[in-house]
Amino acid sequence: MSTCTTMHQSPNFGLDWASPFQLGPSTFILLSCPPPTSSLTMKGSPVCETSSSYLCASIYTCPAVIGLGLPLFPPTNTCCVYAPANFNGKSELDLHLMKCLGYASVASLDDYPTDPSRWEYGVVLNYRSGAFDDFDVDNKCNTCESSGGVCGYASPGNSFVCLCSSGINTTTDCNGYSQYLGFTWSSISARLSCTIWLGILAGLIFI
Repeated sequence: MSTCTTMHQSPNFGLDWASPFQLGPSTFILLSCPPPTSSLTMKGSPVCETSSSYLCASIYTCPAVIGLGLPLFPPTNTCCVYAPANFNGKSELDLHLMKCLGYASVASLDDYPTDPSRWEYGVVLNYRSGAFDDFDVDNKCNTCESSGGVCGYASPGNSFVCLCSSGINTTTDCNGYSQYLGFTWSSISARLSCTIWLGILAGLIFI
């Protein structure tokens, strides 16, 4: 995944069908696509949201665009604000099919809709209540949330992880000491109950 500070080619992005999460309200921006992006379609339907095209103009002011082989201030007709509802049948963002080299995902613009250096980059995922088949795991999730954490899972095996605002992930709750030694994922539990903001530490996730 690309941000204003670093842009590079990315593989397709998708969710494991067995994961206990579904996509939340993220904004996906496709980068370095064949022009004009207004012609990009999936099953005959346009995939670019023209009402949000100002996001393309904004992110293309970032000097990091050269990491995708683009010139500084490239033409915005090589960029596309993409609706997650248009993911393919495998629930993937199919960059290869659309011949785009990279993408950025924006979790929040905050109060800076035209300042990409201040956007929150990441993929918002919503925890599906009851998605864990194991009753014990659902109990762990309740305990995690009551301690101020957000429920997550770790690959391989989709094992339970409690994501804490301190940046520490545990196998119990945010008051415990059983630390999961894996990726540290950022989360904002106070604002979005049962929601994980994946990829804010974009250098670690979805490279």
